[in-house]
Amino acid sequence: MTTTKVRIVCISDTHNARPGEGYTLPKGDILIHAGDLTNQGSYSELAKAVAWLEEADFSVKIVVAGNHDLSLDPNYSLKHKEGWRVQPGDVDDCRRLLTASTSLTYLQHTSAVVDVPGKQVSLRFFGSPYSPERSRQKWAFQYPDNEAEALWEAIPTDTDVLITHTPPLNHCDASEHWRDGGCPTLLEALIRVKPLLHICGHCHEGRGAVTVNWTNIAGDAVEKWEDPGEGNRKQSLLDLAGAHGKAPLQAGVETSIVNASIMAKSFGRGAKAFNKAIVVDLNLSIREPV
Repeated sequence: MTTTKVRIVCISDTHNARPGEGYTLPKGDILIHAGDLTNQGSYSELAKAVAWLEEADFSVKIVVAGNHDLSLDPNYSLKHKEGWRVQPGDVDDCRRLLTASTSLTYLQHTSAVVDVPGKQVSLRFFGSPYSPERSRQKWAFQYPDNEAEALWEAIPTDTDVLITHTPPLNHCDASEHWRDGGCPTLLEALIRVKPLLHICGHCHEGRGAVTVNWTNIAGDAVEKWEDPGEGNRKQSLLDLAGAHGKAPLQAGVETSIVNASIMAKSFGRGAKAFNKAIVVDLNLSIREPV
């Protein structure tokens, strides 16, 4: 079986910051943005985010929304008459910014099979903007606990790369704002699907990565990633391709969960700080010629 290395650059929770404004985008084959492109989801904010995403030099670019991207959610409305007064823009106009783009693949609780140009490999993505409803203020794409099971049952079992705005429970879900952390039902879906990668964000302080071995679910066999780029100028590289004497990621047996939040702190928790993008190397099988 012939394989090739594919490099995936993962980001989330940029909140109106474009590359060069606190972080940079390393080179790669695929760019994934796991939501919260904006602060309030206005048309102008989304247009600026789409502009820099379209300029980014990647063969494949996959984007999902997050709870701050209000105007992409057709079901968003104010939860209370007092307090939060941000009104969404026209949903159709805002969604068209993403769906009409010729260089972006926008996933809103949907799947896509994407060929990686020049690599002879295909990946099946499922992307979802949803996160648990755990706030006095309603946000976009949020769900109560009693709707979680039906929501996450939609993830196909043949998904290679899962992108959700929320992390799963107890995996990369530390937060000074979303105090209940990630979603327990999403964790159950991960056990069912076992994708190669799960890219998420939402919980800013949960930025990082773990690799879970599903053959030991009861023992919760989890290997925590040590960021080689912490405190220096190196890339934040998660090597899953089998370099440096380490075995490559095992499809159907292991899943690497990556919280790629660019914002390092929750809102109101001190001065603004930024994380590096997380770069993931994967070894993938080349398609057999037809």
